[in-house]
Amino acid sequence: MLKRAEFRGAMLALGLVVLGLLGLIWYLPGLPGELLLQTLRFHILALGAIFAIGAMIAGARLRGILLLFIMIAGAVHSVTYVRDYLGRRPPIYEAPKAEFTLLSFNVLFDNPTPSKLVDSILANPPDVALILESPGISHQFDRLKRALPYSVGCEEGKVCDISLHSALPMANARVQRLPPFARDRLVSAELTLNGETVTIVGVHLSKPYFDGASWVELQAVGEFLNTIEGPVVMAGDFNSAPWSDPLATLAANQSLAIGGWPSATWPVNLGLLGVPIDNVFSRGNARIKTLEAGDPIGSNHLPLRAEISLYAAP
Repeated sequence: MLKRAEFRGAMLALGLVVLGLLGLIWYLPGLPGELLLQTLRFHILALGAIFAIGAMIAGARLRGILLLFIMIAGAVHSVTYVRDYLGRRPPIYEAPKAEFTLLSFNVLFDNPTPSKLVDSILANPPDVALILESPGISHQFDRLKRALPYSVGCEEGKVCDISLHSALPMANARVQRLPPFARDRLVSAELTLNGETVTIVGVHLSKPYFDGASWVELQAVGEFLNTIEGPVVMAGDFNSAPWSDPLATLAANQSLAIGGWPSATWPVNLGLLGVPIDNVFSRGNARIKTLEAGDPIGSNHLPLRAEISLYAAP
């Protein structure tokens, strides 16, 4: 059993560790794992707040208050990332010209219940489905075509990762490789609804352990987005939260918006304590009306289902 002084010392020491982690997050000195820490910034800030309160209870009142103040300031600063995303949503002046639903789901390469997963999609099919780690259900694609007959990616005989499926005809549908690993992890297609054309972009980024890879991949994604005119909806598994620097920089440069506070999607066992590494973004006259996380059904990610409205150009 720790004595009061020992507990106080432990809380303050752990608080200093948290401050060191926050320093890595805010200043990015180039050490491995920095971007992973950025995704976990709210978790780290919450731990720091717990240690600060523990220090105050144990008698280090002033030091605990100072530590808690830093955690609160860090949380306020971090929330500004989400505020900036929300601020990019287009204003609503009239009723939308068209609406559609989009499912974005990393189904897991070795999903143990692929038939059940496809059953769930067919029970309430979206207009568009972005499937990541597609081999997890690729042998069920014929069933998926009953509701989503148009598709691109994961054609027979190809090693694949990403595929896009639609109830509506797609134009200029293609899969592209992302540097630096040259994997087929960028898919895109144009959809036309009630005379309004929107480009759907699907992305699957590499794990955050390869810190430099995220910047290279998202630079390629940004260059591709620069070639697109009109509204865009981009979804996928970004393996990082929207407040990580590479993703936040891309979003700022491309005027990408979100529909609300990002939903935690991984790992599924942590529920609301997980991190939002799967996301849906919009640009231009596309606006995310609702975004909800669903049942993983054998995956280690939660699916995201978005309702998206398209508005006439001003």
